[in-house]
Amino acid sequence: MATIAAASKICALVPVKRLGWAKSRLAPHLTTGERNCLAEAMLRDVLDVLSKVPQLGGIAVITSDTAVASIANDYNAVVIDDLDDAGINNAVRRGQRALAAEGYAGVLVIPGDIPFLSAQEIELALSALADCNVVITPANRDGGTNLLGFSPPHVMDPSFGLHSFRRHLAIARAMGLEVVVLPLEGAGHDIDVPADLWSDTDGPAIQTRRLLARLGKDVPPACPGPTQEPLSP
Repeated sequence: MATIAAASKICALVPVKRLGWAKSRLAPHLTTGERNCLAEAMLRDVLDVLSKVPQLGGIAVITSDTAVASIANDYNAVVIDDLDDAGINNAVRRGQRALAAEGYAGVLVIPGDIPFLSAQEIELALSALADCNVVITPANRDGGTNLLGFSPPHVMDPSFGLHSFRRHLAIARAMGLEVVVLPLEGAGHDIDVPADLWSDTDGPAIQTRRLLARLGKDVPPACPGPTQEPLSP
């Protein structure tokens, strides 16, 4: 079994495509400008949550978009240049290599479009990754992967895409790695289709909820103060 990372030596890695390419499946429901604003709001919500988890050893954003890099700087995140701009798996592999070279013992891959996640969920993921090599949070709806932890950073390659949850699980098991499946309600809720714009989860998503309210979308108000997550690994 590969070496397990302490939580304080785990870096969050947020792969983010160009804002202008974001959420094309929402085109029938939102204008290009609205989709760009939504992508930025979601990313800010994700980075805000990550910045409030003291157990994290760091935050890195990998992107080819200078606007995204500027947002990352607002949250004191390290920016890794996605030179090839060749999709999420290529970006994550580049991030894994860069963070391993910086001495991190683990990486927690967190997409920039899961704004309903909470700090408590990240803490659960870090705790789980302290006892295994791979942590996987499935998407609530479509069989995808919404959170993927590696310890050490390069213990296996990512395989995001259609039905990636089962694929990641199968790869980890075939390699003989210690793997934990961690269902998380907030982190499991990504935004790809119009129905996803609404959520009754407890994750704050303050920027996203505020934007959707301004656009007239039916979402509940942000929950003030800390939230309690009833979920466990």
